[in-house]
Amino acid sequence: MTQERYQAAIAAFDQANAEDPNREMADGTEYPKELLYARRMSEMQERYAPEASEAAKLAVRAQHIQRWKIPRGNFPMDRQGYLQWRTGLYKFHAETAGRIMQGARI
Repeated sequence: MTQERYQAAIAAFDQANAEDPNREMADGTEYPKELLYARRMSEMQERYAPEASEAAKLAVRAQHIQRWKIPRGNFPMDRQGYLQWRTGLYKFHAETAGRIMQGARI
């Protein structure tokens, strides 16, 4: 993947996460919660594994992509509900990241 395509993917992920209606404060500034989370995870990845592949870096950035769209509260509050929620998230995050990358022609 070229650097240009990699940066386009990161920008597309960030644009999708910027839609998060949930907000969180950091350093006196309010951010969309999942956008802030994605940026923090990329910072951690760079700190601990700067030599990681672009695929791994993209996976880190997209791991919670648009997570607010599948709230935990939509599932029973027991172990089975938690597992259903997590399984649904795995698929949702993978499909969403793939669709975003295809849309950005990456």
